Amino acid sequence: MDIFKEKLIVKAINDKDNVLAPFLSRVDKLDAVFITNKLAPFSNVIKGTILTEAFNKPTDYDRNRHILDTSKKLYNLLPKKLTHMFFCFDDDINVKAKECANYCRQIVIDPKTVSFLHVHHGKAVNENHNVGQSVNGNAEQTHSENMRNSSLVLSENPVNDKANDSEPVNETFAPVRYAKSEQDSEFAIAERKTVYEYLSRYVMMFNITPPEINKKQSLEGCIKRLSDNRWWLPKMRKIIRQANEKAAIHLNFVNSKRQIYASNLTTKNRIAQRLRNEELLSSSFIINESGQRYSLKEISDLNVSNPKIRKDELICRARGFENLAKDLGHEALFITVTCPSKYHRAFSKSGAANPKWQGLMPDEANEYLNHQWQKARAEFKRQDITPYGFRVVEPQHDGTPHWHMLFFIEGEKLQALQDIIRHYALEIDGDEKGAAENRCDFKKIDPAKGSATGYILKYIVKNIDGAGLGEDKFGNDSIHVAQRIDAWASCWCIRQFQQIGGASVSVWRELRRLRTKFMDKKDELLEQARFAADDNDWQGYTLAMGGLHIKNKDRPIQLYHELNVNEQTGECLQSYYDGELILKVKGLWFAGKAVITRHYQWKIEKA
Repeated sequence: MDIFKEKLIVKAINDKDNVLAPFLSRVDKLDAVFITNKLAPFSNVIKGTILTEAFNKPTDYDRNRHILDTSKKLYNLLPKKLTHMFFCFDDDINVKAKECANYCRQIVIDPKTVSFLHVHHGKAVNENHNVGQSVNGNAEQTHSENMRNSSLVLSENPVNDKANDSEPVNETFAPVRYAKSEQDSEFAIAERKTVYEYLSRYVMMFNITPPEINKKQSLEGCIKRLSDNRWWLPKMRKIIRQANEKAAIHLNFVNSKRQIYASNLTTKNRIAQRLRNEELLSSSFIINESGQRYSLKEISDLNVSNPKIRKDELICRARGFENLAKDLGHEALFITVTCPSKYHRAFSKSGAANPKWQGLMPDEANEYLNHQWQKARAEFKRQDITPYGFRVVEPQHDGTPHWHMLFFIEGEKLQALQDIIRHYALEIDGDEKGAAENRCDFKKIDPAKGSATGYILKYIVKNIDGAGLGEDKFGNDSIHVAQRIDAWASCWCIRQFQQIGGASVSVWRELRRLRTKFMDKKDELLEQARFAADDNDWQGYTLAMGGLHIKNKDRPIQLYHELNVNEQTGECLQSYYDGELILKVKGLWFAGKAVITRHYQWKIEKA
């Protein structure tokens, strides 16, 4: 271990002692052991908060009861197999993901290691079944015979338990060797399904949804996923990071008076993740057959991964919709929809705990909003109401999401639109105090008084980089606010911006790659769309693509895909897990012909 890491560990131990020491000195030895054990997995901030509240209790019993109840509540935020990892580093999560993948892989290679993996017509036998007896009751048939080893082996070579850290755990996967006869083949598939079912139950012990066998994911592909640390890692990372954020919300850290929008820990983790990504992009390069070489960071800075470009594109599209609405004589409406009080952890003015909160988290709140929106859209369809515009999701001070929507619509349908949205916004707990005033708000935008895009502009900027906004309503710097909102959206996997109606932005981006004008008369529409995209004219692009409310499959210009072929070997590249042929965007499809926008083959290399 290098000196730097050793110093970090010593510091962490000392910090831990500094948090616990003042409290442990006030209790006897047994209570000290109890407190230390119960609070061991948590961060110093959580420990300090729990202990401060506990030691304000009137009796020793009340103090210990508070520690026990609070720690139990927080333990329940993680599956039992991960409670010891409540507060851990990313390296620890990596190690755990590899352990789980390696365990699954050993089961796949040698199912006999699990005593109850007997199979009969694809049905797993109860764990307590006599291992010396076959499924059909023949006591002389051995377990090894029943498993038919030849059909279960995935690799000819034994697997080392200690996987190389730099390689995926399942790097030596080979095709399954099926038995010769049709009957044996059917039995082999049944065996594979039993292995998959066993591994699926194992995965669910971590509160992770196993991969589902369907048209896109084969049985073998699902088993491969379960045996790959790269499949486990993001899922484990998400569970642990969300558990820490849930703990912060439970303890009421996240509010306008303490840690606004997201906890400090989640924000620091997100900033660290972004720095790691920046370092990776800067040290990775792409090179084409002509010898052109760029870092991935340079490429990232030229597309919507760059916050400034992303912001400018969203504003351009919103303004294009506004200009189109003016020409069509449509009305502009700005809508804000908020969740019922049971989703809100704290009051915004005081930061005090909301007694109506029911333990619901931001992802559940956003799911509620999305569900109500789906019902509203179904009613729009029944009444032939077709709004277009943008939706922005942002957190309130305690992390509870609310939606802002800028819609454009025909004037005669405006009231019906409002009635439908109001109905579903107040459908649940609509009779609670303040619901009618606070849960759903409509602002009809008068073009003479201000731009419709101006209404949504500040929400776009606030949720991307905060540049030029100054302070928010709570007095926080807008740049700092944008970082916390980014951490919030990343933690809860919330999509912040969504276009409603209009043409595909993917086609728009491909058109902007074209630099040559199309002079042929039959390509007039393509040139119209290309010129509009190149000129940042979303209105002109939408008209060239057939207007506002045409299905993407019916629009004149589509994305064009080709098989991803290795030009050196001539092989068609296949997906890693399922062996599906990989299609990649190569350009556009117009009037029965392909228009190529991507002319080079690129490969990635490390610095």
